[in-house]
Amino acid sequence: MPKMKTKSYMKKRASMTATGKIRVARNSHKKLLRKKSSRANNAGSKPQYLNDNMVGQAKILTPYGLKK
Repeated sequence: MPKMKTKSYMKKRASMTATGKIRVARNSHKKLLRKKSSRANNAGSKPQYLNDNMVGQAKILTPYGLKK
C-alpha cells in the first residue's frame, strides 16, 4: 500500500501543542514592521490557534500528524 500524500505547506507552517491545539503564525508580521504601530507588532508576535472548524481540515492535510 503506498504512503498517503501530505501537504508540505501545512507541515512547514503549523505545529501541534501539547494540549492538541494547532498553532499557526499570524499574518502581516514579517515585513514593514517599522511602519506598523507597536500594538500591531505586539499582537503579531503572539501565537494564533486554529479554530475547531479548521482543525479537521488540518488533520486531513497532514495524515501522519504535525511536529510538536
